[in-house]
Amino acid sequence: MALVGKKAREAPAPGFVMPKINPLSDPHLRQLVRMAAVHRNYDAMRDAHALAASLVPPDADLWSVWVDGLETLSREGDEELAMFVKFTREAAGIDPWGNVPAAASRRLRALTG
Repeated sequence: MALVGKKAREAPAPGFVMPKINPLSDPHLRQLVRMAAVHRNYDAMRDAHALAASLVPPDADLWSVWVDGLETLSREGDEELAMFVKFTREAAGIDPWGNVPAAASRRLRALTG
């Protein structure tokens, strides 16, 4: 309790960088994606978009971050990768998700073969 309210004597190291967090690992997002992909729930697809958009940095492109997340799931051998890929293909081009940019589309094809 002695540290409460006291100022730090020195600033954090300038080289400190927050680790990248995969938004696709968020439990609530996983639940929404499952509802959309497996149960074909359009409301869940819209809610997944809203949640995903809130989990990425404000200046980031949602599709790029999404495909980054898919690549991470692939490297980790995540059991739900196929479900995420199915969701991605179904969400592409549908409002509010919109079209997948060319670069993200190429990365998605490379990921899924």
